[in-house]
Amino acid sequence: MCLLLGAALLQAQTDQVLMTIDDKPVMASEFMYIYQKNNKEATIDPKSMDDYLTLFENFKLKVAEAEAAGIDTTESFAKELKGYRAQAIQKYMQDEEAIDSLVKMSYHRMGHMRRAKHIAIACPQNATDSAEAAALALINELRDRATGNYVNAKGKKEPKADFELLAETYSSDPQAKETGGELGWVIPFRYVYSFEDAIYNTPVGEITPVFRSPFGYHIALVEEEEITSEVHAAHIMKMIKKGDDLSDEIAKKQIDSIYNELINGANFEETALALSDDKGTAMRGGDLGKFSKGMMVKEFEQQAFSMAAGTISQPFRTQYGWHIIKLYEKSEIQPLDSIYSQVLRNVQRDERAKEAEASFIRKTRAEYGLPDSMTDDEVRQYADDHLESKYEELRHLVQEYHDGILLFEISLQRVWDKASKDTAGLTAFFKANKKNYRWDEPRYKGYIVYAKDMQSAKRAKTIITTANPDSINSYIASRINNDSVKLVRVDHGIWRHGQNSAIDKYGFKDKKSTFTPTEQYPVVMTVKGKKLKAPEVYTDDRSRIVSDYQDMLEAQWIEELRQKHSIKTDYDVFNQLKAREAKQ
Repeated sequence: MCLLLGAALLQAQTDQVLMTIDDKPVMASEFMYIYQKNNKEATIDPKSMDDYLTLFENFKLKVAEAEAAGIDTTESFAKELKGYRAQAIQKYMQDEEAIDSLVKMSYHRMGHMRRAKHIAIACPQNATDSAEAAALALINELRDRATGNYVNAKGKKEPKADFELLAETYSSDPQAKETGGELGWVIPFRYVYSFEDAIYNTPVGEITPVFRSPFGYHIALVEEEEITSEVHAAHIMKMIKKGDDLSDEIAKKQIDSIYNELINGANFEETALALSDDKGTAMRGGDLGKFSKGMMVKEFEQQAFSMAAGTISQPFRTQYGWHIIKLYEKSEIQPLDSIYSQVLRNVQRDERAKEAEASFIRKTRAEYGLPDSMTDDEVRQYADDHLESKYEELRHLVQEYHDGILLFEISLQRVWDKASKDTAGLTAFFKANKKNYRWDEPRYKGYIVYAKDMQSAKRAKTIITTANPDSINSYIASRINNDSVKLVRVDHGIWRHGQNSAIDKYGFKDKKSTFTPTEQYPVVMTVKGKKLKAPEVYTDDRSRIVSDYQDMLEAQWIEELRQKHSIKTDYDVFNQLKAREAKQ
């Protein structure tokens, strides 16, 4: 609480009121935040502080008008602002130091893979107390047996039991009887975090303490550690049917034939595309991407990691079929800087993120002196409620979102929609400013008809010259074209020379035009066409005229706002800001 009060006092001492709008203060820090942000991002025409002050005043006047119109009280506004804020606060609602530490710890482990065996005793999360106790007692006994610390009913310590035999006899893992509890190579994010953490926190050659996972209780024997390496490989595969000797024999003959083609110069990637049964990789020339130990079946892994870069293996068999591998490269794990964001994403969606969450809750309790009676959710909510007071940058960002939403809505109502929909106003504006809209080069305005035959073209011409312009398309569709045969296509518009080769030839009468009628529409003619040096109506140059009309409405609106709202700027404060900015 003291820290929060101190931050507020510091803010009051260092910030000043730059202007008031309808007696509502606007702080100098907000102006500087917006000015520095926009000027930094401006790639064209950065503004001086004097120029920007006027823009900022106009901006805040529009926001004041939106608030006066009650836009900030609507449900849609509240929902949109809440969504933007929720995205903005994510980095402030976590312990970044704890997360960074987890990323670095995970990366270190990624570079040192460990091989382990394990014993599992099934015990679901919702097990009864008696089932929980029985499972825990059994796993503790098995650990004692595996470490040579088991004392039998006669009080005599028994010799250390073979871990693999214990796994085959007692483990709930259905594969343990065949594998002796072998897990293979363990690296971060491959197994649940409790597995990984226990194995990496136990010295090589020793057995982990008992640990819990969502599936039950476990112990693991850490067998060895080696530096993690990756291979980038591709393969060609011929599948076999399990237990079918004939399919195995056929696949072996096929893979041998493919191998002979490869050693005689056939392209590996083209051959994989054409002949590999692994259709998921075949389309990529057999490319498997990069993988480390533990990601492929044992035989495949042993073959890939024993090869030299640039070589092709002889055919070999796995439980899935016959393979040939091409090894592109071997590499160690990439530097953390280059994969930091990838490791961070894995940490954030992994169980280990709970450690960072617990750290955030712990630090928040201490920072604000919150009582132990508050739940973790209440602590998070308290931190959320005080973010803008704690972080000035966030406060300004949320204010920017707030004002930006209001600015968009009020501008849409007062300028943008009006400028695009006010046909009478646009017509009057164009007539009053017609002299400003001459073109640098002539345009051709009219219709161009593409027809299957001359009769259809003439019928289209009659419709174009006699019908209401709004009805031309529907008349041509109903009176000339039909569902099965389209006899005519009509384009209407205004074109510069060079925009449309047909218009160049038939409208501008350019003998150098390269246009040639298509076989579908061999007859082409222009209708109601003429060359213009300037637009006749505003729709002839709509986008430019609408933009200029919008600028006029904007200027008129700003003048209205300055008359309607009271705005007072403290130029002493503004000059202090300019002097401070000039020194930086």
